[in-house]
Amino acid sequence: MKNIIEVWGFKTFRPFRIYWALEEFNLQYKSYKIGSRTGETQTKEYLDMNPKGKIPFLRHNDIGISESVAAMNYIATNFKPPNDFLVPSSAKEKAKIDEWSYMCAMELDALGVYILRRHQLEEYNGLANLYGEAPNACKTAKEHINRMLLACDRDVPKNNWLIGSNPSCADIMFMSCLQVIKLYKIDILSDKINDYYERAVKRKKYRNAMIESYGQPTLEEYILSNQKK
Repeated sequence: MKNIIEVWGFKTFRPFRIYWALEEFNLQYKSYKIGSRTGETQTKEYLDMNPKGKIPFLRHNDIGISESVAAMNYIATNFKPPNDFLVPSSAKEKAKIDEWSYMCAMELDALGVYILRRHQLEEYNGLANLYGEAPNACKTAKEHINRMLLACDRDVPKNNWLIGSNPSCADIMFMSCLQVIKLYKIDILSDKINDYYERAVKRKKYRNAMIESYGQPTLEEYILSNQKK
């Protein structure tokens, strides 16, 4: 069978990026709901596909991609785009989408929320029990997140998506980080970014991706469902 798209991973913001891109392009796919630190990423079968032993992982026929940004970009550049999703047609659009995406991947994700993920206490959704508690690192990570978000404030539109009237991969990256920032209860000090977030979560394709990756259509409902368990 040709054109089989498969995705491994759920309940984290990185597989979410892939699911949202797939939903925007109206693509059929098969998802495997495996998680981190469950042992499912360490089986021989999985390691043969992805020696990194992490999620997410996307496979399309004979192509395997183990980084969420690369997988998202692969979808955006290899399938027919819908009319209501922006795929860059100029060097300027591509550069701006790349700028947002790389900023999110490095400044918000790697230098921000992932430090909190590794070193906060379990009660704050952290993994300090595995990687060690590091309160100073967490403090500076939160400060860095707020500094980067305030730097973004100027370029976040009051009404549109980041690059215009339709969402792009830049929005997928930015929203994937914003929802984890909210999950970690970090106050976003920009009214423009908070308004942007509230607009974005109403998009049906976003909500479909949330259901696929978190089991709930919004972050707030995901948090509430976990509190009831």
